[in-house]
Formats: sequence, C-alpha cells, structure tokens
Amino acid sequence: MSIAFVVPRYGDGIVGGAETLTRGLAEHLAARGTPVEVLTTCARDHHTWRNALPEGREVVNDVPVHRFPVRARNERLFGRIQQRIDRGDPLPIEDQLAWAEESVSSPSLYSHLLRHREGYELVCFAPYLFGTTFWGSQLVPERAVLIPCLHDEPYARLPLIRAMFEGCHGFIFNSPPEAELARRLYAIGDRPWGVVGLGFDPPSPPSPERFRRRHRLEGPFLLYVGRKEKGKNVPLLTEYFLAYRERFRRDLTLCLVGEGPIQAPRGGERAIRDLGYLGPSEKLDAYAAATVVCQPSVNESFSIVIMEAWLAGTPVLVHAGCPVTTYHLQGSGGGLAFGDYFEFAEALDLLLGDEALRAKLAAQGRAYVLEEYSWPAVMARFEAARERLRG
Repeated sequence: MSIAFVVPRYGDGIVGGAETLTRGLAEHLAARGTPVEVLTTCARDHHTWRNALPEGREVVNDVPVHRFPVRARNERLFGRIQQRIDRGDPLPIEDQLAWAEESVSSPSLYSHLLRHREGYELVCFAPYLFGTTFWGSQLVPERAVLIPCLHDEPYARLPLIRAMFEGCHGFIFNSPPEAELARRLYAIGDRPWGVVGLGFDPPSPPSPERFRRRHRLEGPFLLYVGRKEKGKNVPLLTEYFLAYRERFRRDLTLCLVGEGPIQAPRGGERAIRDLGYLGPSEKLDAYAAATVVCQPSVNESFSIVIMEAWLAGTPVLVHAGCPVTTYHLQGSGGGLAFGDYFEFAEALDLLLGDEALRAKLAAQGRAYVLEEYSWPAVMARFEAARERLRG
C-alpha cells in the first residue's frame, strides 16, 4: 500500500508553502523506499486554475504524479462568495458548498480516488482551503489525513470547513501553534495527529556580492520574500518602512521578492525595489545579501522564509501577532518581533546598528533549523505520526 498526497498544484517551478511541503515529503519518502504517489490537477496558476499541464501520469524526481483536469469554474460566483466570506457575512450552507465547488475541483481525480482507495495506506490532503481537499477527503474518510496549513482567518471558521476537519481520520500539522489553533476551532477529540514540518538541507555557499552587483544595491536593505499581497501584510510593511526611512535612514532600501504586482506608495518608488520571482540560487544570494529579512505576515502555519533566511546567515524581524513565527523566534533566538510601528522602528534600528547582534541572532537561527528541521529530524517525526495514524 502507498501513501498518496492530494494537492491542487504540483511540480518543479510551482511555488507555494503547501506545494513545497508536499513535494519535500513525497520526495524524501520515495528516497527511503516508501511507496508514494501524488494526485494533482493540470493547473499551474493558482489564480486562474486553467489546465496548463498534460493530463496523465509522469514521474517527477522519482515520485509518480497523476494529473487530472480541473472542472470548468464559475469564477464570478466564486469571487462574489469569497468577498462575503472575507467580510464575515453569514453564509447559508448552499453558498458554502458552491464556494468549495468553484475554488478548484476535479471529478476525474475524485473518480480515481474512489477506484483506488483500497490501495492507499493514507491519503494526505493539503492545504485545507481548496475543493480538491474538501471533496476528496469526503470520499476516503477512514484514510483521510489533513495537512491543513491552517491560519486563523474567516475561511477557517466556516461550518463547512469545521465539518471537513471533524470528518477526517487524522492530521499532520506544521507547527505546535497550528495544532493548537485546530484544536481550538474544531472538535478533533482523540483522533491521531502529529507535528512534522518541513525539512531543509544546508545550502550551498551563497554569493551576496553577486546579488548586490546584479541588482545594483548599495548600503543596507530590508528583504521581504513571499506573495506580495494584503493577506501577507505587505502594505503594512511598506508603510512602516517608508515612515522609518523618512525619519531615520534615507539610505535604506526595501527589496520585495516573489509573485504578484506591487505598487509602491507615492514617494517610495526609489526606496522600494520589486525584484519579482527569483530562482532558488539567486534567492539564496538575496537572503545572504540582506541586512535583515522581514516576515510581516500573521497568517503562517510554518514560514519557510525565516528558515531560509537563517540558513543563509541573516536575522529576521517578524510580526508579534503571528503565533507561528513568534514560536520559532522564541525557540531559536534568531531575531526580533514587532507589534506596531514604534516597535518596528526600534527593532529595525537596533538590528541595523549592531552587526555583532545580527551575526549572533542569525547563528542562533541557523543552529535551530539544522537541529529541528533537518530532513532526518522531520522524517523521524513523520514516521512517528504515520504510526499513530495507522494505528
């Protein structure tokens, strides 16, 4: 029997927290000789969900991957319901079901699950927000394991989502705060679960000088890596950065790396650099070149970014309102946290002005990642969780 991972998108070059997590787990399980396969859609883009990849079976880095077409969506209906959820409007169950159906759905994937369900030891669904997880987990409840990548957000409080969580066999969480949030929101009871997370290998030596030369960067700079959107608190970061720069450091630059457009506020066009998507090697150089990496998001279940920053030798500045990033900060001593602009300015000023402090915090963060999130440590936690889920 094999372990199946069901994820809306999968493959090299497809970025995202849940996608990176499932790819890492699947590939390391395959390398250990564990039968594993991935069930996913033909989509690449998580905005349009258009079928872009060939339907059928292929092998990606020694992992069998089955791709199924996405059903045509009513994007206008989905958008209208999504806006109501974001506003916190009460929704009848019919609208919640329509929202799940129009997010991303694949009837042929569900048919495959039904036909082959007896051949799977566990079926791991990630993340919680999409139709492939909601509808797929209903078909194999006795084997369904949610890897939810859960945030405290309006979607998580829908009765439909609560029913999905309470109907699954078990759970794999990315961090203790995520597990605590799920236990607070849903009646998980005594069903099996475990905290696993994502593993990292020590990176190749980066070249911060190469990155600075390529992008013509001089002086200190603050780095953000991730989706450039309101849900990740990027507008807040740009607001705080420009206020700090205006008052204290006119030579400071903010570099934004990742998907999505960003329009710098008026007066900040020269101080804020949108570098777009960077490949793995150049992103590592960016982390190493940065003076400080800022993760302002409060919606995280793990935060790959701060782990990558620490491995590259750079301290982090995180939002105090995020239980997950502050959990890692407390466990590692790898950076500082801010709750408002004044704390942001004070913390950033301290980090920019003390090179020895930056080096100490970064070294503590790196040691934390190598001890807690090496692949051997992560796979040991996965196998422990697997035993509980099988039992």
